[in-house]
Amino acid sequence: MAISKVNQGVFITGTDTGVGKTLVTAALALALKKRGLDIGVMKPIETGVAQSRMAQSDAARLRAIVQSEDALGAICPFQFELPLAPMAVAQTERRVISLEVIRQVYRLLSIRYDYTFVEGVGGVHVQIAPKTDVMDLIVRLKLPVVVVGRAGLGGINHAMLTIEALRRRKLRIVALVLNCPHSTKSKIARLQARTTAETLRKQAGVPVLGPLPFQSALSRQFRQTVVRLARTAAVKQLAKLVKLSAR
Repeated sequence: MAISKVNQGVFITGTDTGVGKTLVTAALALALKKRGLDIGVMKPIETGVAQSRMAQSDAARLRAIVQSEDALGAICPFQFELPLAPMAVAQTERRVISLEVIRQVYRLLSIRYDYTFVEGVGGVHVQIAPKTDVMDLIVRLKLPVVVVGRAGLGGINHAMLTIEALRRRKLRIVALVLNCPHSTKSKIARLQARTTAETLRKQAGVPVLGPLPFQSALSRQFRQTVVRLARTAAVKQLAKLVKLSAR
């Protein structure tokens, strides 16, 4: 593959664990791939990955979505079996998560693609080594950020804290994408999702997209769900914002 002329990267972080980072990363990557762009993916750190369920890991799912030929070990150089926080599991396994290793792998991957999407682990202040957190990784990679947040109770506070933390480090925020990781069948849940989005559109100071709808069969139908989401107005708008951020 020829070296890309654009060679842009975006870091996808979350306001918390389990807010839908992988889903948004996959849908965004697929939306741009369907526009004829070469897309690379990384999930540099992942915990809770059993050897028997490697195909269900976030890294493997992202790799499959974009039909990447990159080795899984390059897409996810630091993969751990125990479902612990990154620094805790690394210490348990007597390993060290190196920002420099991730940066070097990212550079090798990114030169092959128009866009490379890097999915973080947890939120921006998750420790990945002593005195080092996810924010330090974003700074090291020098990437703009897409924040994935929860459209529901607690979502406003978590989103604002994340946005403010990124701004303190002078990191560029492409957009805040709101997701519904839990069912919104009840009237109060729908109201929580709607009012969270309305409030953040007024307060966040960045483009606020979504909320994306709750996906009940995500674990069993990941690809089908991503294909549907890639066609939504929110993801299409996110793709446009990512392309604009590259100019």
